[in-house]
Amino acid sequence: MHAIWVSIKETTNCRVKLTNVVSRAGTCGKRSDKDIMERERVHCTATPIRKAIFCQTRTLLYGLNIGDPSRNIVELIFQRASTNPSKPSRKIKTVLKVKNSVEILDRFEEYREKVKKKAYERYKRNPRSTVDGNELLRFYGSTMVCCSGKSKRVSELCKNPTCEVCRIIESNFDTDRTRRYGVRLSTGSDDSSENMIATTRVKNIKRAVIVCRAIAGSIGNMWDGEYEGFDSVGSGLLSNLECLIVPNPNAILPCFVIVFD
Repeated sequence: MHAIWVSIKETTNCRVKLTNVVSRAGTCGKRSDKDIMERERVHCTATPIRKAIFCQTRTLLYGLNIGDPSRNIVELIFQRASTNPSKPSRKIKTVLKVKNSVEILDRFEEYREKVKKKAYERYKRNPRSTVDGNELLRFYGSTMVCCSGKSKRVSELCKNPTCEVCRIIESNFDTDRTRRYGVRLSTGSDDSSENMIATTRVKNIKRAVIVCRAIAGSIGNMWDGEYEGFDSVGSGLLSNLECLIVPNPNAILPCFVIVFD
């Protein structure tokens, strides 16, 4: 599964590429999608030839159609990460690609560099942290209410206070709860975690999982009770962690949202 994830990271880096906007700006199928893109575009006059430069200042969600190569890989990753393969998999309604703002991406990479530097100085026994900060693929269980009805190819995060997916992505996982307890990420895609709270009184609510890149760094064991000096805390064997608790939200980069029927 790690090899599959590496392949999709190389082709999908959770940000909008400049060439995607400059060469394909007129191909957006819907006016509403195009309007969203236009609000993010600025014109540069510093060069002799004026070019449309995409400066993404906010996070956007892109719907992936059935059959899209990226969607196929995300669904495969989700299925293979199941903790109970014999159990019938939940029906996937929608897969959204998260295009993070430049600010969020910069925070993520800056945190990675801090972890790498710390690992080189203090944890030379963990070479993985010195290379990429010990980046892992993890899942965050949540709920979503804005993914019903007619879908759009490009959409902004909604403003509905009951939509947990949009609120957690908007806050970059930085909430009162996560500041107090850290962000709990699951190894298994179907983990019935505490994040997936049943709120049946909310209309059109859907269960969802956010597929994340996480800089784990040095990992302390929850059962040992030794957390000081570690970048994150895990439960279970280090080779097969059940969950990962990350205290710093900058260590997490949401990449995809899987919404279920």
